[in-house]
Amino acid sequence: LEAGGSLALTEKGEADAVPRHPNFRLFAAMNPPTDFGKKELPAGIRSRLTELYVPRLSSPEDLSLIVIAYLGPLLPSPPVGPIVAFYQAALDAAATTLLDGADQRPEYSLRTLCRALSYVRAAVPLGYGLHRCLYD
Repeated sequence: LEAGGSLALTEKGEADAVPRHPNFRLFAAMNPPTDFGKKELPAGIRSRLTELYVPRLSSPEDLSLIVIAYLGPLLPSPPVGPIVAFYQAALDAAATTLLDGADQRPEYSLRTLCRALSYVRAAVPLGYGLHRCLYD
């Protein structure tokens, strides 16, 4: 990230440096290190980035938009309200009463909701019923 620096595109299997354009910008996104499997960024990288905290989506209106984005193309009128209500109830129960097999509180996030909706979107066209997919 130094002036006049270059990049190495290692995912292509090459180690050749590519000169950066003068207007090169790097945008990065990361879940907080509190998420499973995440670590803090090294201080040398973190100090060169601008951090923006984005709070968890919790309003029913915002969550409804996500459900519609996933299931709207699949169903003419997806059960948005019940899905959002269940997700919010699961979050509340996870924070207060639910325990997993190791007696730990389960961690549900927006990623959990999106993965579940992705599964529903993929399984319904295969002949599984909507309610069965939602239950799974």
